[in-house]
Amino acid sequence: MIYSAIIFKNDKIGDIIHSFLAIKKIIDNSKGKKVLIYLSNLNSEIKFLFNYPNVEFKVVSEKLSLIEKINIIIFFLFNKVNETYILKPSNFLFFLPFILYFKKLKFNGICINKVKYCRPSKFFRNFLNRYEINDRGTKKIRKSIMNLYLDLIENRKDNNKLLSYGFKFKNNIINDLPNDYILFHYNKLKFDYLGWNIEDLNSILKNINKIEKKIILTNDLNDNKTNNILAEKYKDSNVIYLPNIKGKDFFDVIGNSKLVIALHGMITAIGAIQNIKVLDLFYCNIKNVNDFYKYKNSFHEFKPKKDNYEFIIPKKNINKTIIKINHIINHGRKINY
Repeated sequence: MIYSAIIFKNDKIGDIIHSFLAIKKIIDNSKGKKVLIYLSNLNSEIKFLFNYPNVEFKVVSEKLSLIEKINIIIFFLFNKVNETYILKPSNFLFFLPFILYFKKLKFNGICINKVKYCRPSKFFRNFLNRYEINDRGTKKIRKSIMNLYLDLIENRKDNNKLLSYGFKFKNNIINDLPNDYILFHYNKLKFDYLGWNIEDLNSILKNINKIEKKIILTNDLNDNKTNNILAEKYKDSNVIYLPNIKGKDFFDVIGNSKLVIALHGMITAIGAIQNIKVLDLFYCNIKNVNDFYKYKNSFHEFKPKKDNYEFIIPKKNINKTIIKINHIINHGRKINY
């Protein structure tokens, strides 16, 4: 079998969202020729994002087993592959260009530099056809991971501009929702870190409600106790609660909103790739200088460079955070109602 491209992205859902634009570009560049994407058992539920006639999928573990590693080597031995993209920085995957050196295959990958180590080592980087470095050890402002993925695919004239694909899914769930709404995503774990409770959530939603738009509330928990509390609290209100929504339905609800407000993570990234206005509540717990640079690096790595993407650093004092949210919504440069 001949494949135009093999893509390794067997990691978590949030990680594959950041690589969506690059993977879509690889598929577009393949011009209908076969593309195989390795997904993990964690992110395979969103393979609908790449549902094209020429795209095949293999589901493997996030941490490859010995059998899976052997099967991958066998696959390369008995198939012709034009190019391979390592979008998950796994040591084993970076060994493949060395192991299969005699086949003269083209491997491209995202490498990681840190203060005390590199992945892969400089020796194994010599066997890559092309690579980009995600420098997590630097104290300088660096490119977002989305842009690094795109730079790996092709040399872009404006490598600071983030491309976007305007896609909307049209699932039945949208028929039951208002035309004009703001989505707020509740993350109990991060709320707990901030010392916020459900009454604090309610205070935020009341503030957002002043915009006179309907509010969709979602969460990321299979937590019956929390679901029951929120469902009861908002059963007769301006807030529409959608518990444990996932897959295509979740993408569609995010993609048809006027504004997404969420603590930083998968939800803000999904909003960004659908070109929705995003207010990112970027949680930080800075106790020392090392923490400062850790969060600074994470911010630049995972914050999309979009014209309609704003952020604030939430305070544990919920009233101060609400003031910040209100200011961005009403006076922000990129989000203004």
